[in-house]
Amino acid sequence: MQACLSLEQFIEANPYVYNKLCYWAKRRNGANPRTEVQTYLRELVLEVVPQQNNTVLLKKWARILSQQERHGLTTLSPILIGAYANSDRWYSLQQGEYSVLCEPVLHEICYQGQQQSIITRNRYGCLVLNTNQLLIVDVDIEVPQYADVQDCPTSCRVAVSQKQAIAALRVLVEQFPLLGFRVYCTRNGLRYFCTTHEFNPLDRKTYQLMQNLYVDPLYARLCRFQATFRARLTPKPWRVEPNQTKRFVYDRSIGLVIPELTSCAVCHLVETIGMQKTLPQFEKTIQIHDAYCQVSRAQLELA
Repeated sequence: MQACLSLEQFIEANPYVYNKLCYWAKRRNGANPRTEVQTYLRELVLEVVPQQNNTVLLKKWARILSQQERHGLTTLSPILIGAYANSDRWYSLQQGEYSVLCEPVLHEICYQGQQQSIITRNRYGCLVLNTNQLLIVDVDIEVPQYADVQDCPTSCRVAVSQKQAIAALRVLVEQFPLLGFRVYCTRNGLRYFCTTHEFNPLDRKTYQLMQNLYVDPLYARLCRFQATFRARLTPKPWRVEPNQTKRFVYDRSIGLVIPELTSCAVCHLVETIGMQKTLPQFEKTIQIHDAYCQVSRAQLELA
């Protein structure tokens, strides 16, 4: 797959993949993460001969690499890893988990020369925003029998109404008044962006905060597994009319050509809660998210 590239060409062509692999190598306390990543990229991806018996090579790296690195390499390496004994060590993921390293990167969003977020295409064709510091919380809401806040105990992991979920957010902001959130309504719940502070998706405190806001448990687990916060930017294909004509328009506010869907939006902006402030490094990312999701077009159906 990548055999015709040198290491330098691979890194230049796949900076997101390379940086993620280095990140996970550092997380497992590798002695020299970048050197290790460059070594296994050469041995498993760029210089390997897939027709040879690579059992020893796979055993060597299976003992060293993290789960995220192993899974990412299954899509990069020309070796048919599934044909070898103990290949389950390379593919093993918990139910619902998946790697983002195989998703093509369509756009990079930077601030003062530093990458802030990227847009990828997921496995079923939707565009997805990925960001390592802008906290995004995905909240699923059950079909409520009643709409009052007290209908479900605060220990419940799923809010029974939009009112209950937003009430939990207001309680959080009362406790931490320097926090500020943009609140969006999605088809099956809510989406929060914290605009005032940077968060680490791997930090235990981040996970606890999201749990207090009725975060979707699978989403919270994926944030930790993938080391990123994510938000879908385009409708799921099965929610859109199959014969709908796609139009593309140039949005001057973000400088991008984006799809324009006249029949549906991904989310609507409901309100802002807490401090009315947006960190400058988040501004472009939020502008692009809002333009893609058509958040201001309240007349459109959510999909």
